[in-house]
Amino acid sequence: MCLLATDVQLEVTNSGSRVDEAAFLRGGPLGALIARHDWASTPLGPLSAWPASLKMATAMLLRAPLPMALMWGEDGVLVYNDGYANLIGRHHPEVLGTKVLESWPENAELNGQALRAGLDGASRVFRNLELTVCRCGEPEQVWIDVDCSPVPDDSGRPAGVLAICVEATQRVLAERKVALEAARQRRMFEQTPGFICLLRGPQLIFEFVNEAHKRLFGDRGAVGRAFDEVYPDLVDQAAENSIRRVYATGERIIHRASRVLLPTPQGGPIKTHYLDLVLEPVMEEDGEVTGVFVEGFDVTEQVRAQAEAAETARRLNTAMSLARVGIFEMDLEARQATFDARAREIFEFGPDEDLTPEVVMTRIDSEDLPRILAQGAADEAAGLTRRQCEYRIHLSDGSVRDIVSVNDYFPGADGRLTRVVGVVDDVTEQRRAEQRQLLLINELNHRVKNTLATVQSIAAQTLRSAPDLQVARDLFEARLVTLAAAHDLLTAESWRGARLSDLAVSALAPFETGQRPQIIRSGPPVWLAAHRALALGLALHELATNAVKYGALSVPQGRVTLCWSLAGDQLALSWTEEGGPPVAAPARSGFGVRLLQRSLARDLQGDVALSFAPDGVRCEIRCRIDDAGSAAAPKIDSGPAALPPSAASLPFLPWAS
Repeated sequence: MCLLATDVQLEVTNSGSRVDEAAFLRGGPLGALIARHDWASTPLGPLSAWPASLKMATAMLLRAPLPMALMWGEDGVLVYNDGYANLIGRHHPEVLGTKVLESWPENAELNGQALRAGLDGASRVFRNLELTVCRCGEPEQVWIDVDCSPVPDDSGRPAGVLAICVEATQRVLAERKVALEAARQRRMFEQTPGFICLLRGPQLIFEFVNEAHKRLFGDRGAVGRAFDEVYPDLVDQAAENSIRRVYATGERIIHRASRVLLPTPQGGPIKTHYLDLVLEPVMEEDGEVTGVFVEGFDVTEQVRAQAEAAETARRLNTAMSLARVGIFEMDLEARQATFDARAREIFEFGPDEDLTPEVVMTRIDSEDLPRILAQGAADEAAGLTRRQCEYRIHLSDGSVRDIVSVNDYFPGADGRLTRVVGVVDDVTEQRRAEQRQLLLINELNHRVKNTLATVQSIAAQTLRSAPDLQVARDLFEARLVTLAAAHDLLTAESWRGARLSDLAVSALAPFETGQRPQIIRSGPPVWLAAHRALALGLALHELATNAVKYGALSVPQGRVTLCWSLAGDQLALSWTEEGGPPVAAPARSGFGVRLLQRSLARDLQGDVALSFAPDGVRCEIRCRIDDAGSAAAPKIDSGPAALPPSAASLPFLPWAS
């Protein structure tokens, strides 16, 4: 770079004094800033004391479009232009006139190298320097190229260093992006399940091969070597000829299941492989072919599997014509068993598990196996060629499945049974459904009989104690409604039982109206078995009926309190009436009293105390609750053994006593 004295435009009088000592600082905002700066406080001294060489260098950098900085003197005092100020961002203008090693401590080593080299008369070049700058208020990473050259003083000795900066951020980021994309593509090629290679030039030099390629063709150190040299065993085969054709013509070629002969590692025998190949020409922008990209998959196993599947389909054609369920074949001479996917699923055999007739028989129930073998021997002796049998199998999780199979026998040349082909079907759910249906029919029969017996008993007791037919009809209908409500609760819980709170609401709801006092109910969650729920439901109905007729519910100010508590597995329930008319003990025991005092205590297997105090009827019930303390119904098994208990098994039939 040539620096002309005329560029400085110094105006000097005849006596040599300067007319305008800052005239050389023309060049934008930095020129004005340098003119105002207190240089007297720096090692450079006031502007009037600056040597001409320093002024010339300053004038040059102020007019330069590129970011430039001048490090002057042993301390490397900084003077720079507008481009450099924009590059360093928030560090400007604090670093103007400062010592470079102090103003940039993070880059002190590089700045020190440049300063020492420049003062020794040498240049330094730095490429892709990474810096953190704040040009827009936020830190950002930038990369710059810096060329540092010595600047002579008036005597010609190096007195400073001029640093010319060229920002390379876009170039560095672009190069990194290209490198990352190339690395990403390489990783993709390495991870792809198919084999890949890239060949360049007329000699087909390997430029890249992935791991799948090495596994199939062997790791022969292919990269950098010609195709003929690396794979002489593939020369003149169809694949090699196709590669050369693609390079010569630029056309794309696809092979499906192309047959290729490859030696096994360590000089083993030649093996046949079948490859799917895609051969793509690699072209420049002008259309010139420069290489061939090869991608492929080893489909040898698929080709062999397809051939085997065709043979298996032929052999199992007879079984498939019977039913498409689970298909199997037993080769009794080779001691091999072939199961399709469905048959393996039924018997819980893995997809790759080797099967023999003995392995299959380990699944069959030990009680059913002798029967099946005996039946097979009898069929063989009778010359039968087809039979159906049903048996149970045991799976690894302990479950038992019901199986139906239809078998065809194929004798050998000597007439003995050598092969069995058949189908199997899992009929477990069908058999369970049949059992459930039978149990439900029996359950329905029992329940209908017991319901009729219950209604008959209620009718007999009501008619026996009622004074006239109208009263008998009303009582009979009310008791049937109560019985039906209890049945509804039990039906909702599959006849497992009912919650005491739900039972109280259902039994007492007909007696709660706007004209009658409120019935107070309270107590913890309690689960009642079915027979207890029926007994207590009718008992609460009789207590409420008596209260409406004669007790607390017969007058507006009366009140009934129903409360219960649990102590361990003991239930205590109390019925207390107050605010009603004076109470007297009945002259004779009617249905309700007998129900409470006799049948209820017996069927609850507890104690029932009924008192007719003048201020109101009181009934105390105490019994043991096996599953007390739970508000939720017990879990119900979905199997046939979990059907609702039959009403015939319930001991509670108080009205029949």
